[in-house]
Amino acid sequence: MRKKQSNILLWIFIFFIVSSLFYYFIIYNRNSSVENKDITYVRAKVLEVISSDLTEEGYIPGVYAGTQELKIEILSGKFKGQKVNLTNSRLHGDLVYDVVAEDGMEIVLAVKEREGKSPSIGVDTYARDKVLYILIFLFIFVLIGVGRIKGLMALISLVITGLLIAFFMLPLMFKGYSPILLAIITATIIIFLSLMLIGGFNKKSLAAVIGTSAGVVIAGIISLVSGKFAHLTGITGEASEQLIYIVGSFPINIRGIMFAGIIISSLGAVMDVGMSIASVIFEIHNKAPELNKAELFKSGMNVGKDIMGTMANTLILAFAGCSLSIMVLLMAYDMPYFRAINLNTVSTEIIQGLSGSIGLILTVPITSIISALFIENKRKKYRINN
Repeated sequence: MRKKQSNILLWIFIFFIVSSLFYYFIIYNRNSSVENKDITYVRAKVLEVISSDLTEEGYIPGVYAGTQELKIEILSGKFKGQKVNLTNSRLHGDLVYDVVAEDGMEIVLAVKEREGKSPSIGVDTYARDKVLYILIFLFIFVLIGVGRIKGLMALISLVITGLLIAFFMLPLMFKGYSPILLAIITATIIIFLSLMLIGGFNKKSLAAVIGTSAGVVIAGIISLVSGKFAHLTGITGEASEQLIYIVGSFPINIRGIMFAGIIISSLGAVMDVGMSIASVIFEIHNKAPELNKAELFKSGMNVGKDIMGTMANTLILAFAGCSLSIMVLLMAYDMPYFRAINLNTVSTEIIQGLSGSIGLILTVPITSIISALFIENKRKKYRINN
């Protein structure tokens, strides 16, 4: 009965948090962002590629420069159902932004309305959302189909995580609040809600929450201190470079965003380790209640040593995967090791991977200690009964 009441209180708390976030950041604070009301983006279908004047650029297949004449049908928005002819000039030999239209393809158009004139319509990008929605549906189906109730709890946890990042952390970053502090607060809330939803409101989940939170905070502190001594700028790619140009409109802490990203990116792996260690120790205690706290701690460490190797690899490989293009580029230019290791981008990726892994590894002993302390010693009681 008490467990049921605790679960009801937990659901009420979660509902209160999510409702408050929606109210503040969608209703109360809805006008805080800057929007371009002159341009709208709509879905369209390419009915026919009337003509193509394209030339292949360079040595990369699929990269073209030139123009296309298209007949398209607008599928959404104010001009839905209209069929128009337009010139696709979004072909400049740029593999990232170019759109090579084909018959039957769906694309995104940028429509700019002009007073007293016909709207200006241009090709913006490929329409990729349907593929994403199918993949999301497949993910939900597999998660709930395999995990059942646990899978549903994991899905709810994932939704809450997305809401916290989108409607709590990011908007406050735009207002000038510390990205690192916001990331730590967000991570702590995510850890608590996720582990409580999946593991239930009990000592095991609480031990995992404390151990995981400590590991994430340690990762953030190590990355912050290392970044300061290494003189990292926080500029690691095209997106972060573009942030420089909007700092005048929004008081954004660019350097802090990088360290906040380290905290958020290491969160999943650290939560996995924290919950695994707590579950192992509590399960061992249930099967062998005669074991004392020191023995339970030792058991948790023994299991943790096996886990931390693979999970540390997970983090390192995740960051390495994101930096694969950089590594290939360095190899292509045959850059000397001493210069490569001191580049801002390379140093940033190394610090990200190592600081996250250190936080993950330290989660093992912290969670083991907390779990052992939370367990009531039943050794004497066991001896009496036997």
